[in-house]
Amino acid sequence: MNSAFRILMVCTGNICRSPFAERLLQREFDYLAPGEFSVGSAGTHAVDGSPVQPEVLRLAAQRGIDLEGFAARSLEQSMIQEADLVLVMDRGHRRDVVLKAPKALRTTFTLREFARILPGVPPERGAAPAGRWHSLSALAPRYRNTPIGSAADDDVVDPFSRPMRIYEQMDAQVTSAIVSIVNWEVSSG
Repeated sequence: MNSAFRILMVCTGNICRSPFAERLLQREFDYLAPGEFSVGSAGTHAVDGSPVQPEVLRLAAQRGIDLEGFAARSLEQSMIQEADLVLVMDRGHRRDVVLKAPKALRTTFTLREFARILPGVPPERGAAPAGRWHSLSALAPRYRNTPIGSAADDDVVDPFSRPMRIYEQMDAQVTSAIVSIVNWEVSSG
């Protein structure tokens, strides 16, 4: 079996967007291909050990995602270097990742950007899921282009210290992107 394909989710504090995206994507991949994927997360300005925001805990629980006991981690260069794919929540995070690890430029995307371009990337048929995703990480940069509309459409809104409706908007944006990612894997298998 190939080694697990490693995905790193990155946001600012690692207490809202990236833990939610990490656990949702890991759950979906565990259902589709147990042991083929390892999804983690970190924050560009995280306070190590901080808990997930209560609003995110509630939204996650509504989706059957367990975030109790989650502890924030600060983004380190080694995390980026060990990841096969880095999915960030906004364009500022992509800049931060690439400044820490310039070689990650080709394999770092915003979550929504990656979900937008993924349907156009042909899968490697017949490969195990982890192998298919290793090929995908090499191919995906060729499909990167300027989005129709505003480049801000590729960002996931930051709900921290904002009204609940912004947390719900974050939930919808992350979930929609992950559904696109999972659908690509389902149709590729």
